[in-house]
Amino acid sequence: MKIFPTLLFLLVLCAGEVCRADEQAEAVLREVNMARMHPREYALILAAQQGNAQGGRSPYSEAINFLNHTRPLPPLAFSNGLSMGAMAQVLGQGETGATGHFGDDHSSPWDRMKRFGRWLGTAGENISYGIANPRQIVVSLIVDANVGNRGHRRNIFSRDFGVAGVACGPHARYGTMCVMDFAGAFVEKEGYSASQEKPAVVADGLRDSRG
Repeated sequence: MKIFPTLLFLLVLCAGEVCRADEQAEAVLREVNMARMHPREYALILAAQQGNAQGGRSPYSEAINFLNHTRPLPPLAFSNGLSMGAMAQVLGQGETGATGHFGDDHSSPWDRMKRFGRWLGTAGENISYGIANPRQIVVSLIVDANVGNRGHRRNIFSRDFGVAGVACGPHARYGTMCVMDFAGAFVEKEGYSASQEKPAVVADGLRDSRG
């Protein structure tokens, strides 16, 4: 019974439509790492889109200014455990059309991560709805136009994160969704009993820290 979530994840990836979604997830992580490693070059991508942006130029201008003043960061390493935690949210919300960081089973991002291992240091989650193109997913989260504290952007450019997992798939309401889970490090689960302590929820780009 304990290996069922992993088997379910693998079966989902073997279905044609979600196999493509897995390729999409890999492309999203590549885009995140490109933005982290080459922020000034990524600012040029935003600048090229700025004139056609909905909602005005200001959010794009602010994001471009941020990127031009951000030092390059190391790329995030892929985490299978975090990817499976992200996929758990895609499977749950995709069918119901719900949104937000808490699952239909009332699980938090931290609960889902703990099913597959133990995160170390800081952990966070970003979710995108309604955008299929990997670059546009990342651009929208960097611009973060509707989030006052730019929580999604802060997660992407956090120096506290060293690993990430991404999962994308269909969504009943918005057509598609993509979940990104981040952590300082992640130890794959093998007889580990996770803490029952519930962390605080912070903004739309969720984050929690533990020593």
